[in-house]
Amino acid sequence: MRLLQQEVPVILNRFLVKELTQEDLTFYEYNCTLNPLPEPEDVRKTFSKISRICNQLEVIAVRLGNRIITQEKVPTSKLRTEGWALEELGPRVLTCTDVQERSALESFERKRIESRLKSLFKKTEVESTGGGLLWWMTSQEGVELFGDGWEIHRGRMIDVAVETDGKLYLEVDIHYRLYTPWTLHEWLENYPDVPIKLVRNTYDKHRTWKYLRILSDQSPWEVQLAGLNISLAEFHLRKHNAPLEEVKSSRVVEVASREGRFPHLSRRLSPVLTLEMLASLECNSSLAKKVSAAVTERIRKSLQERLQESKKTAKTIIERVYNLIRREIEPLKTKGYILPKPKLLGSGHRQVQNPARVRYQGCAKVGETKFGCLNLYDDKREYPSEVRKCLLEVAQKSGVEVEVDFYATRQDYPKNELARKRFWQNWAEQGIKTVLVVMPWSPNEDKQKIRVEALEAGIATQFMIPGADSYKALNVVLGLLCKAAWQPVLLKPLDHPERPELIIGFDVGTDRQLYYGASAFAVLADGQSLGWELPAVQRGETFSGDAIYQTVSKLVNKFHNRLSRYPTKVLLMRDGLVQEGEFGKTIKELEKEKIAVDVVGIRKSGTGRMGIEEEGKYKDAKIGTVVFDYSRKSFTLVTSQPSSIGSARPLRVVHEYGSTPLEILALQTYHLSQLHPASGFQACRLPWVLHFADKSGKEFQNLGSNIFSVLQNIDRQKLIAV
Repeated sequence: MRLLQQEVPVILNRFLVKELTQEDLTFYEYNCTLNPLPEPEDVRKTFSKISRICNQLEVIAVRLGNRIITQEKVPTSKLRTEGWALEELGPRVLTCTDVQERSALESFERKRIESRLKSLFKKTEVESTGGGLLWWMTSQEGVELFGDGWEIHRGRMIDVAVETDGKLYLEVDIHYRLYTPWTLHEWLENYPDVPIKLVRNTYDKHRTWKYLRILSDQSPWEVQLAGLNISLAEFHLRKHNAPLEEVKSSRVVEVASREGRFPHLSRRLSPVLTLEMLASLECNSSLAKKVSAAVTERIRKSLQERLQESKKTAKTIIERVYNLIRREIEPLKTKGYILPKPKLLGSGHRQVQNPARVRYQGCAKVGETKFGCLNLYDDKREYPSEVRKCLLEVAQKSGVEVEVDFYATRQDYPKNELARKRFWQNWAEQGIKTVLVVMPWSPNEDKQKIRVEALEAGIATQFMIPGADSYKALNVVLGLLCKAAWQPVLLKPLDHPERPELIIGFDVGTDRQLYYGASAFAVLADGQSLGWELPAVQRGETFSGDAIYQTVSKLVNKFHNRLSRYPTKVLLMRDGLVQEGEFGKTIKELEKEKIAVDVVGIRKSGTGRMGIEEEGKYKDAKIGTVVFDYSRKSFTLVTSQPSSIGSARPLRVVHEYGSTPLEILALQTYHLSQLHPASGFQACRLPWVLHFADKSGKEFQNLGSNIFSVLQNIDRQKLIAV
């Protein structure tokens, strides 16, 4: 079977810097002895310590395995300290064909660029972020748009790539940063209803916290810090040289980190600004729409605009950092392919154009047939007319009858918590496990309270604001059906002997205190849901290997229960960067049962741009366009269409383990990204298993430490997070 049939020329936002010479590849190598010595098996901790040492050597240095390399000799004063001892081993010439050495070269070039930009451009700021660099203007010249308490600053995302042929490339893209000149105190005074999730210290901007609440009306001198035997005010005055007036005029707020909950000062914190916060400004007026539309229009740029601006930045770096003169700087042209489109299947395995067509052709799989409606908008005991009409049509085309005449209104909904528990339990005892909640716009806290109390009774809720047209009604119905364990559409599976039979997506969820293990969602090769899993609430920044195996083993056994055998191959998809050792136990145990395993990491950010050139203009690459990088066992894939303004962001997929060809993994990733049963017309950028695992992770965070008691009565086929 020929998988790659349509070849196309593709433009990447990469710019050639130079071909690395022998001199560029020659480094001083140092052996590093740590004090105290880490445990031999704790490789991650050892690597982390060596990386931190690299930042303290007064020369540009990077880690290569368990050693350190530099192009300038380390000062004698830094060769031996209380924490480490360095021994020079002599010169070493790196090779670009070695994966580890190439990665070290890229890290070195990033640090070189960061150092030079900081020294050359004083009115800008350079930060390391996600493996790349963010270069942005901090002065008023860098402000693209502003309002009361917020600004949009322009900047550039910069990364480097060293190819196996020794060529060094820059990857450059436009980036916009949301910034607030206000402190948390000013936000709380001016926008008390805007939800704030994260805050950072005004005096140490690298330290961020989860914002919880205003803690107390006490003065900072009246709040004592546990274990330190001093007040909150004294801590900031003595330890951080805080201005007295700043401390005196602050309110005491509560923040959280992995270490726990702590009191802090409102004028010593600044919110981490998000688009959601801007969209929440005066939500009941037209201001929010105006702000959101203005910001969106400014930060979404066409590919043509992006590449033109990226050329200028690349030229600056090539000339100023590398001292090279180039008359022409053009984006890289390479070979790509357009993958065959997936086939979506509805009722009777008949092909449908998109999930919206199930209204006329029926769903692939039916679930619950009883639905309730809680109308908190008015006192009418009825569904919104368009929603009821659509729900009945989908059911009729799917060959089933549904019972929908179970209603409650504001008058029926108790104000007392104990009575509300009885209210939800009464519906559950009638066999109603999915309820449409119609209510006017409300803060998330109000919806979350309803959601949690319903879940405790085993009921999933679908929220909607009144005033649905047929388009909105269809999406409400699809969400309602997914929460009722229906599956509107399936996939025609790949016809290839090396395809995986079970695909599992993983996502990390955290409230910055607890990490919700490996929230996961699984589908069969045809996209049929096998349900979601949540193994454990744990402390720690990475997945627990035991938690991953616990999750995978449950889902593999579900597969066995359904098909009376184990899958021949399992594909594990991880949102983000795969950490060393995360999947080790799972791979080992599955392979004992002759189950082949592939592991991929899927990255949404830092993936660059992909386009085509037509009549001298740059345009977005078509959906399904893929570029393979076999030397890195990775590919870049366009899975979503660009909006009317702006350009699409591709995914970067790295094959971390397994023997399945990249072409099969690309097809599987692309097809799963187009499987979005809960949306009539719009596919998701991520593969469906990761999209839902991500949504579930956010939902689980909101449930907090009571997560297991809340979810104990919920059928895991119900997609509660869509």
